[in-house]
Amino acid sequence: MPNPKVHIPISPIAHAIDALSALLLILSWGYLLFNYAGIPEIIPTHYNFEGVADKSGDKIQLLVLVGVGSVIYIALYILNFFPHKMNHLATITENNAFYQYSIAKNMFRLINLAIAITFSYLSSKSVNNALNGKTDLDAWMTPVILVVIFAPLAYYLFKLAKK
Repeated sequence: MPNPKVHIPISPIAHAIDALSALLLILSWGYLLFNYAGIPEIIPTHYNFEGVADKSGDKIQLLVLVGVGSVIYIALYILNFFPHKMNHLATITENNAFYQYSIAKNMFRLINLAIAITFSYLSSKSVNNALNGKTDLDAWMTPVILVVIFAPLAYYLFKLAKK
């Protein structure tokens, strides 16, 4: 039996989070394209857990980086319009659909923001590194990125499983 369709209104805060996520990616594209001509042909393209570059490649990888972030943003943004199509931890009924869908939509919205922040940071740091001849990221960023992405997921999954 298909999950019930329930209209979940979008709050002003939700609109602001979506707009901020989109703005971060637009700024990332703008910063990259503005500086692209000045970026060396070969740049660091992968960093280990300590933030040290361990692979180099063509500067086109920066376009791929921002492109992947944009595709993920668009996919999650669209998915948020179809909470009845998502897999949920609980069986969805008419009684719990509004709550379950609201939590799931908020979770995806915050994960989308976390991904936009992550890809924006990585792309701008990579552009700066390439322009300045540096080959490292801030060592503290890997654990921070993991927390930023997985904390909303853990929080909302716990919240969903609780009710």
